[in-house]
Amino acid sequence: MADTPPPTPDATHERVFERIWTQLPEQQNRTSSSWWFFILFPEGDAGYGPRQLMFSIAARVGDRIRVNDVWLPGMDLDREIVDGVDEFDAISVGWDGDDERVDERIVNQPARATLSRDGSIEAWTETADGERRGSEISASEDRPLGLDAEFVGEKGAVEFEAWGDLDSPTTAPVQSMAMDTPAGGVDVVAFRQMRFEGEFDLPAGREQLEGACYFQRVCFNVPLFPWKWIWAVFPDGGAFSAMIPFVGPHVLREGYGFYDSETLERASIPVRPSAFWSPGDGGDVVEFDDVTIEPVLDGPTVAADGTGDVDHAAAGSTATDPAAVDSTASDAHPDFAVEATTDDGEFVEFRAETYGHARNHVDRPILGGRLESHWSYNEYMFQMTDLDGRVGDSHLSAETVGDAYGTLEYSTGLGL
Repeated sequence: MADTPPPTPDATHERVFERIWTQLPEQQNRTSSSWWFFILFPEGDAGYGPRQLMFSIAARVGDRIRVNDVWLPGMDLDREIVDGVDEFDAISVGWDGDDERVDERIVNQPARATLSRDGSIEAWTETADGERRGSEISASEDRPLGLDAEFVGEKGAVEFEAWGDLDSPTTAPVQSMAMDTPAGGVDVVAFRQMRFEGEFDLPAGREQLEGACYFQRVCFNVPLFPWKWIWAVFPDGGAFSAMIPFVGPHVLREGYGFYDSETLERASIPVRPSAFWSPGDGGDVVEFDDVTIEPVLDGPTVAADGTGDVDHAAAGSTATDPAAVDSTASDAHPDFAVEATTDDGEFVEFRAETYGHARNHVDRPILGGRLESHWSYNEYMFQMTDLDGRVGDSHLSAETVGDAYGTLEYSTGLGL
């Protein structure tokens, strides 16, 4: 599909890209998880939103695990890897949403996966009625360091390619985290600002889509802990990102809900927060010294104990109802107040006004099945409102940079 000569990757690009095709089995332990995921922002009339899609392949160590209420075998730490081919059980998941509806569980398919250092991960199975379901991500044959992806589920099928420009840390593949200690570690390969295009046959209809894409391969060799993460895209291709791992009472949360006190909901201790602004003109990336992402519970919400002003199931959540979420149910979810600053006085602040929510959750029996650990991976679609900021000589507002849309992850629980 390329119309112009593709960029030429250097040796660093190649080394990072090759890490996509391993989950570093020599570092894995009883707490390990791995996932490969895309967030797609189709191009609209005035930027990238409100439509968003997510597709992922995920796996976790354990005898048995449950993902989105589907049981499957966990990864075996003693599995044999021959000639760079790693075989294990995984699940393919995916959702599609905008400001009117969210279709979850488009793909929610367990399968035996094959990860090859030659440049692919496949997780396909055949259903009882002969349907081929699952997913595949592979290195592109047409573009240097591009990715080809296919996901097929009960509610739809997608096939697309994604590629970067390789001219900056946000458009080229980078190893954004590499920590390996005797107690565990984290290894993340990110391809943040990619382009994508492909064919999508979903509940919303069959269509050709193209736009902006975010990709990561994540290897966790520690328990799954809570975090808040943002990726927002502007009409000119600029982006804002923030990451805040945290500890607090949220590690004990099961299911989906919130405390009935905003003070308690915000009662968390951040651990090494970070944020950056990547301008759309290809200028220097600005890294911030301080960042906060605080839930705003100024409307009816669901309490963490299942009580509250709005019953989650009645609000149309696909956590209990596989049907689409109606946009009028958005009051059941919080907004988020975001602020990032530098020591030099540069800053970005806005409200992440949520209009949709999708959830994946992982449970694993522990202590011989007497207990279960639970981790909830909540993804909120949001529009950036009340934007104000100054980066360099530029004033940031909706008038100067346009309307941004993004994904905000607010995970809770503790996956032991």
